[in-house]
Amino acid sequence: MSWEKWVGVKVDKKIIENRLRNALNRLYHFDSSIVSNNSNERSITHRLAVHLGTLFFEDLHVDVEYNRNIGDRKQISWIAGGLDKEEVISGRKSVYPDIIVHKRDSSKNLHVVEVKKMGASERLEQYDIEKLNGYFREETLKYENAAFIKISDPNMRPKKEFLLRTRDEWLANGTSADFWSWSSR
Repeated sequence: MSWEKWVGVKVDKKIIENRLRNALNRLYHFDSSIVSNNSNERSITHRLAVHLGTLFFEDLHVDVEYNRNIGDRKQISWIAGGLDKEEVISGRKSVYPDIIVHKRDSSKNLHVVEVKKMGASERLEQYDIEKLNGYFREETLKYENAAFIKISDPNMRPKKEFLLRTRDEWLANGTSADFWSWSSR
């Protein structure tokens, strides 16, 4: 997909990475209390999405937990270990992203983000990583980039960590075990 034609500039991994890094910096500058007081992950992702919205292209939308794919519900058909239908229906496990940068009511999905607070269980982190793989794998979604972000209290080190991967990288390496590992950044 030619994002250059859509937004008027060449969009590459470096641009996405810089805007994501800037949005995280803005989150810690303007909203450090929401992170430091152990707020719910949804509260944090909302504020991060607000900051992403100020940094991305005006023709795109930044949405939190957006569950639509054009006129249908957003679905991914594959997650390692499968999905428990009751957990999906009840909302205990979601199959919609924490944050997306996209054009609503179209198949233009530039960027998907999953966020976890540091200290979350490895099982929850792994589930988000599997969702990212599912978003790349699902042909109807066509995400170009994905990020996994870990956020902690502003007074801790590290405050934040993130991994950004492109669809092309995933297609080339997506089945390898270390594709989302922190050591490969």
